[in-house]
Amino acid sequence: MRGNAFLKWMAENTPTQWCNDSALPADYRDAIAFGSIGCTTNPPLTYQAIVEHPELFKEEAEEIKKRVPSAADRVIEYLRIVVKYVSDEFRPIYEKSEGKLGYVRSQVEPKKSADAEAMLAAGKKIAAFNKNVMVKIPGTKAGVWVLEELAALGIPTNPTVCVSVAQVIATAEAYERGCARAVKAGITPAESTTALVLGRLQDYLSAVNEENGKSLSVSDLEMAALATVKRAYEIFEERKYAQRIMPAAFRCAAQVAQLVGGDFHMTIHPKIQDLVIEEDKRGVLQREPLIDERVDAKVLEKVMKAIPEYRMAYEPDGMTIDGFDDFGATKMTLDGFDKTGWQKLLAL
Repeated sequence: MRGNAFLKWMAENTPTQWCNDSALPADYRDAIAFGSIGCTTNPPLTYQAIVEHPELFKEEAEEIKKRVPSAADRVIEYLRIVVKYVSDEFRPIYEKSEGKLGYVRSQVEPKKSADAEAMLAAGKKIAAFNKNVMVKIPGTKAGVWVLEELAALGIPTNPTVCVSVAQVIATAEAYERGCARAVKAGITPAESTTALVLGRLQDYLSAVNEENGKSLSVSDLEMAALATVKRAYEIFEERKYAQRIMPAAFRCAAQVAQLVGGDFHMTIHPKIQDLVIEEDKRGVLQREPLIDERVDAKVLEKVMKAIPEYRMAYEPDGMTIDGFDDFGATKMTLDGFDKTGWQKLLAL
């Protein structure tokens, strides 16, 4: 058992809740014991679960191969068998919280990020997997439209591939519009969390930094990525958006600790959970809310000077919706989900 005392303390003593970023049973069962209120299953995590747990999924996967001729349709079925299994285990949390917690998140095809109708159709299929399933839609121009449509239908949503403050603002406003339409139609609005994948932004900044001759340290990049979440959270609090920010794709324990105190549903991979355990044992992590502690302005200045694109991610008006799809971090993230997850599921 991983036994994460820091995350358990956080969940029990602050507004900050956390989800497990893994579909492996040992991981999410351990996480539940230490305060986890949900689970993320993106394409790579779904593939990992099927491959590493043939005793759970092989029989159904083989039946799907025989029954479903289309490879694309088979992937949706693979998502279904994993998500149904995991979401059943989170149903007690969902029921106890009256539908506020206990969600399992499942993602539409990354390569369809510009195809609104295809994502909407896939989102409806994913939503039917179980009551406590959130549909993961990319924070692209088409994805923002799909989010509003799903919210209007009372379907739980989780915008993802959001690597900028501008994107999460767009998803929050789309969710508000969708909820208003739902209420008008007599539909109870569903929950929504928007994943600001700070680590994916950091990966992009790291790649640019490498190309530019490594003028920035790893710490500079970690703090720059963290700052986007803090900036977005301030704006969400000021504007009183109903949607929650979901910090995701952490790259170090300090990023987790620095967000404690925010009204978040973080999603944390087991590798980062282990780093949190290590640093907590060493006494490195402060057990107190740090959400209001600002990132050093000099660091942000330094990163913006070295990588001007960072300003696009950090400033709330850094991009318009028409620029979301072409932003380097967005493209890199979608490509990663496709190559390391969706393509592998197609080949099963």
